[in-house]
Amino acid sequence: MALVQGDRLGPYKIESLLGSGGMGEVYRGQDARLGRAVALKVISRRLVGDEASRRRFETEARAASALNHPAIVTIYDIGETDGMSWIAMELIEGRTLSEVVSSGPLPIGMSWSIARQLADGLAVAHAKGIVHRDLKPANVMVSDAGRVKILDFGLARHQGAALVEGASTAATVTGPDAGATVEGTILGTIGYMAPEQATGRPADFRADQFSFGALIYELLTGRRAFARPSLVETLSAIIRDEPPPPASIRNEVSAAFERVITRCLAKEPAQRFESTRELATALEALTPEASAAGELPETADAVRPAPLLPATSRRLRSVAGVAILVAVSMAGAFLWRRAETPSDPSISSVAVIPFENPARDPEIDYISDGLTDSLIDHLSRAKSLKVMARATVMRFKGRSDPLEVARALGVGAVATGSVSRRDNQINISAELIHGVTGERLWSQKFNRPLTDLMRVQDSIVMSVAEGLRLRLSGEEKTRLGGFGTNNPEAYELFLKARFLMQSDTEADDLAARQLFMQAIEKDERFLDAYIALSSTYVRSAGNGYEPPREAMARARAVLAKAAAIDPNNVNVRLSLAFERFQTNHDWAAAEREFRALMHQPEVLRSLQHHPIALFFVAIGRPDEAVALMERALAVDPGNVESRVMLGNFLQQAGRLDDALRVYDAVAAEVPDDPRPLLGAADVYKRRGDFARASAARVKAYNLEGDERAALAFARANTEGSYAKAEVAVTRLYLRRVEELARRRYVEPLDIARLHAQIGNREQALAGLERAVDDNSFGLTLLKVDQAWDSVRAEPRFAAVVRRIGIP
Repeated sequence: MALVQGDRLGPYKIESLLGSGGMGEVYRGQDARLGRAVALKVISRRLVGDEASRRRFETEARAASALNHPAIVTIYDIGETDGMSWIAMELIEGRTLSEVVSSGPLPIGMSWSIARQLADGLAVAHAKGIVHRDLKPANVMVSDAGRVKILDFGLARHQGAALVEGASTAATVTGPDAGATVEGTILGTIGYMAPEQATGRPADFRADQFSFGALIYELLTGRRAFARPSLVETLSAIIRDEPPPPASIRNEVSAAFERVITRCLAKEPAQRFESTRELATALEALTPEASAAGELPETADAVRPAPLLPATSRRLRSVAGVAILVAVSMAGAFLWRRAETPSDPSISSVAVIPFENPARDPEIDYISDGLTDSLIDHLSRAKSLKVMARATVMRFKGRSDPLEVARALGVGAVATGSVSRRDNQINISAELIHGVTGERLWSQKFNRPLTDLMRVQDSIVMSVAEGLRLRLSGEEKTRLGGFGTNNPEAYELFLKARFLMQSDTEADDLAARQLFMQAIEKDERFLDAYIALSSTYVRSAGNGYEPPREAMARARAVLAKAAAIDPNNVNVRLSLAFERFQTNHDWAAAEREFRALMHQPEVLRSLQHHPIALFFVAIGRPDEAVALMERALAVDPGNVESRVMLGNFLQQAGRLDDALRVYDAVAAEVPDDPRPLLGAADVYKRRGDFARASAARVKAYNLEGDERAALAFARANTEGSYAKAEVAVTRLYLRRVEELARRRYVEPLDIARLHAQIGNREQALAGLERAVDDNSFGLTLLKVDQAWDSVRAEPRFAAVVRRIGIP
């Protein structure tokens, strides 16, 4: 009989029914002792109906409870109440994979990410002798943070153990294939079980590998590997038939990814992976791009075409999308400044050092990161206070000496702290340290429910302001608070999504997009969530994940909703100005709006000034771009992305000595970054110093892991040999991009631009015209991008420039 709200199972109080199936029911409950939300699985009586089965159930549940892995749901407790056996486990907020895949196949990168997490979790379980035996989409959850959780470890092993020991019990098939009872076989879901399970043979960890292969096959193709009209036919297909190769259904699936899946689906266990750790390693060796782009030894960045401007990042076109997303930046270097003295009546500058996560719990990284960002953003609203920007302070993450940080950054005080979490309780310690004396100006510890996170942040902000002895007006005090939403669930979803976007991968961007959407569902007037959601579409366009025209149309629709909430918001106005400039090519309107907003503090301390600077370069005013970058770097001196772009724009303005000084400084401070080396190589080339240009390129390509490109420049010490090396590397990029284009969307502009660089005029012009149809981002830079010099005099090129309307 189903339980109702208020019923108790041991110390757990039932709150609501979450779902039911052949295994029993799952309820949401509350641990009365710890105040912790739990999921309670009440096991069907028929599965534990005799004493031997009950003992085996308890043994397996205890074994499963010993598993500790981010991809495996945590078991807290087991028990029996009034003849009902139950398990108390971690409550996961999210959706099952069966729900996720119901709307069609997943993006390749997302499928790879899920596969990698699942394999790693299974490997840990198998190493401890625990086999799942009923792995299927309904038994895998994807949390709101985009993390994978495997459910029901131990239960399926119990079922399998009964068969191996010769038990002869009826087993009801569960899931979509329900409707038949298979006497004397196995409990499991038809369609995902291994052939040895289907034929009643003993099954070990390799049966989980087969189920894993069937599950990932479905994610990639949107169809089951062995789906047939009846149960008998499905069982027969599992035992005898080979499914169509995933790439025959969806040609974007790489050969390498397909081989991993095919090996898992081998009929004989001996033909699968010798260990599940080997399976996890094989998946780890792929990248999200390699899983969708074939067996390319190069990294994703190496596949990207040559930069749009000298030494510009190969993902430069996504800068606008990153900039629109509040507080997303890069770690960087720093400048030395005179620190304030203890005699100051108030302290006018502060650095918020990233809050530590001492337990290194990946589930709360988004909280420590979001807390740091929030304090920087809110304290920056005080006009009398200078707050170091995120990119500058990130270099000091993990530093324990606040005085060292204060001296390096030249600030009067340093705010820092740590974050930990236990169940639904968040523990935050924060302190404010004087930058010269080391005096603790304020400190406090908070132990609150996670739902109080916004209130805790407000308290820290106001306490820091008081510790700095700031004289704030009533309006400023009001502005220091507020998070754009009063809904704690929406805010937490927003923080998780913003954290995911920092990785700048397609899979994480897509996961973040879903979280932003969920945040908006919680609060339909959450302005920052709308702005951030629009940025996911802009990044998809800028990174070449989907046609820009389609992605920007979706971004425009989201921005319209944001503008309806607050048309005067700086971020909304900037986003709309960029969209009009990039999509509609309304240059005059974009310039008016950019000039009106370009010196706003929130624009200068984030990346939001980058697309404005690119606009000035595009219209042939690189000096204005340089001035804007220098102004922004005065606020955010450690932003490496901005410093490299400054070097690029100085070079575009013909200030080669200044550009080289910028590149050299960045290369000295961040020696593993290839971008300043590529910039310096361009300067040396323009000076005719081909030996130094080649040396810089070789070092840059080696840092990228691109041995073939490095080899091309190894002996390019003359103008002629350097030109040949450039052509060879461009051809290399062209082959890579064309191979990628056979498997997934690639912007026509990328391919056309490479053809232009090696003098293939017809291919370049034809591709350029197709790029206009797609509204590619790089079209706005046609007049200043030297890659097009070989076709610049062509009437067809001039016609495209006129169509784009570049001033």
